[in-house]
Amino acid sequence: KAEAAAAVERGVVLGESINLTRELVNLPPEMIYPESFAERARAVATDLGLQFEVLGQPELEAEKMGSLLAVSQGSSSNRGPRVVAISYQGAGTDAPTLAIVGKGVTFDSGGLSLKPSDSMITMKCDMAGAATALGAVAAIARLKLPINVVGYMGLVENMVSGTSYKLGDILTARNGVTIEVQNTDAEGRLVLADVLNYAVEKGANRIIDLATLTGACVVALGEEVTGAFTNDQDWCDAITNAASTAGEDIWQMPMFDHFEELLKSDVADCRNIGGRWGGAISAAKFLEKFVEKKPWVHLDIAGPSFASSNKPHREGGATGCMVRTLVEAASSLAE
Repeated sequence: KAEAAAAVERGVVLGESINLTRELVNLPPEMIYPESFAERARAVATDLGLQFEVLGQPELEAEKMGSLLAVSQGSSSNRGPRVVAISYQGAGTDAPTLAIVGKGVTFDSGGLSLKPSDSMITMKCDMAGAATALGAVAAIARLKLPINVVGYMGLVENMVSGTSYKLGDILTARNGVTIEVQNTDAEGRLVLADVLNYAVEKGANRIIDLATLTGACVVALGEEVTGAFTNDQDWCDAITNAASTAGEDIWQMPMFDHFEELLKSDVADCRNIGGRWGGAISAAKFLEKFVEKKPWVHLDIAGPSFASSNKPHREGGATGCMVRTLVEAASSLAE
């Protein structure tokens, strides 16, 4: 009976945490934008007694997050960027820290590389990575897992205005890497670049990032499978094993060195796109530049995070995918 009761309790926590993620992703963009997302994260942290930090425009400028700030320029006058960090200390202060980093583009118009209307309709879901990070940390805290976890959420709108960042701009990321902008719709990686570097500097020992990053990953794997990319095979194996236990589908993609050649720029350290072919992989190779060789897994959830139609086992819209996998991975790491 005790084992059954514990299983029910765990199931309730997972279900409610998944629904937190689904609710945030499903809400329309006039309700969920960087500031309102940050306030919702603050409420979750307060309710669970977790440490909470939010960086606004002045703090982000002081942190020299030039890559993230560029994406937010089109909305900075009325809906400025935020970076949220929510911390759960379930182990000792000297125990390793797992960082869960989420892309939080609360609406993605594509910027000056404007998306067509059909592609823009569901772009309220482009913050699913950040919502998943929040849901996972909430579940880990509620389950009182013996592990230290920090969820980092990079929150921006990518909009068109007279202040939008432009093709040809040279951005300087937080770690000093210069980036030539060749497509303003490849913005999620620019947001994650600075947040990943911030997580490393704050002491992350292992990193998982989640992002609705590329349509190329959906072309490769379809709408039901998450793409996994890594610089550390053992860490990736741990994540794929956790996904298998949780009943979620992941497929590891290659990270061959020659994909980095696609990112070479004549005027900067790199450019933000690698061309038409292998787009999900070149995007991951871009992110790899900002993790400082820490064990890292990038999960491209562009396909499974938002369902295009109803199915017998779920409604269409936000799915809350990968919350269960992240909790399972944290449980295994704690052991």
